[in-house]
Amino acid sequence: MSVAVGIGLTNECNLACPHCYRPTLAQQRLSIAQVNTLLDSLEVGSVNLGVGENGLHPQYREMLQIFRERGIKTAITSNGYSLAMLSDEELSGFHSVELSFDYPTKKEMDAFRGPGSWEMAIESIERCHRLGIPTSVAAVMMNTNYDKMGELVSFARELGCDLRVNVYQPVTGEEYTLSYEQFWEGFAGLFAAGPLVVCSEPLVNALVGLETTRGNPCGRTSIRALPAGTITPCPYWPAAAGRIHQLADDPTSMWGRREFERARSVPEACRSCRFVASCAGGCASRRAIRNRLDTPDEYCPVVRGEQEVARIQRMLQYTLSNPAEVPKAGNACTTVISRNVVL
Repeated sequence: MSVAVGIGLTNECNLACPHCYRPTLAQQRLSIAQVNTLLDSLEVGSVNLGVGENGLHPQYREMLQIFRERGIKTAITSNGYSLAMLSDEELSGFHSVELSFDYPTKKEMDAFRGPGSWEMAIESIERCHRLGIPTSVAAVMMNTNYDKMGELVSFARELGCDLRVNVYQPVTGEEYTLSYEQFWEGFAGLFAAGPLVVCSEPLVNALVGLETTRGNPCGRTSIRALPAGTITPCPYWPAAAGRIHQLADDPTSMWGRREFERARSVPEACRSCRFVASCAGGCASRRAIRNRLDTPDEYCPVVRGEQEVARIQRMLQYTLSNPAEVPKAGNACTTVISRNVVL
């Protein structure tokens, strides 16, 4: 089975964004040997580099060369630092690139991420466009920007980019957690602002009738290798399933480990729900982080009654974009809004 592998080469970063989930107590780095073990042990369909700012790893360039030599489609999510350090030839080796923006204005972005972060990301987008590299804007939906989703779509469109959005996960704290209403208002704002390319956020996918998911992709079609050398079904998952070196012995056994089984579990209360085939209880990581894995997703409207389900469905008016390949659609609970305008 071809899998999407998320790899964090390091937990180091040149910024200290307040909503970041990466561990910071000790420096963590994967070795070239560990990366090769991953690639040798799994049928890797694609790789996405995330977690920290990967360019801070001292062997970053060597690892990119490994991916290129093996012909693996490689994507990266960056604040711009890991792109600026590469030559045009090295940068062109990426199948796609995402630049992180959580606000549509320089003032808000620099206040949140740090002075200079806006220019660094903008310069990287302009360079990627010049080189013909597929480029998108990546944002985290939080309680501080959920009402700016439409503005973010417009901002990304002006840059010639799609917008990809992940929901904030309370890995390190609740400061940016969305309320129930904010969650749904945020998605309503996204859908109203542009055509929907893909939505693998399980609850939303189910409520709008897409039915293209079976719960979250984590632990089913994707696997994560974190800078500490651990394997998890999702970068937000609160416990390790195993270690990279264990893949060399029996890579298939990892999928049957307890944490992967937990990531695929469906809460008892959800098993008779009419949306269970596509929702499967919603985001498993969100439930696991709160130690409520066997309860429905906190943003579920079904538990509030049919009138609430109907209200949410009325909010979520959307237009589908033409089918497109989205590098992270199969390995994360994510939503992508097209840069194209429906006429």
